[in-house]
Amino acid sequence: MNGILNFAFDKIKRKVEDNCRDGNVGVSERVLSVISGGLILGIGVKQLFRNPISAISGITLGSALVYRGVTGHCTVKNAIEKVTEKEDVTVIEHRYFVK
Repeated sequence: MNGILNFAFDKIKRKVEDNCRDGNVGVSERVLSVISGGLILGIGVKQLFRNPISAISGITLGSALVYRGVTGHCTVKNAIEKVTEKEDVTVIEHRYFVK
């Protein structure tokens, strides 16, 4: 039974990696995004009639996480990477004071 599970997980992992050539989200991040997004989405749908404002925010967040996991592309991560790609330049000044 353990061999079958390992085979299934390896096949899923290869399929996920093959389908995402231009994505910026790793496989483990994608899996966690889908799982957590599905959980948040389900809670949001369940709360829709009791507390609509928080339910809509939960549905929105959960949907975004599921989309991130399925597509393998995250616009927020892409924007952060562009900002941090700038070359870090450190300038050290030496000042000598003579009395």
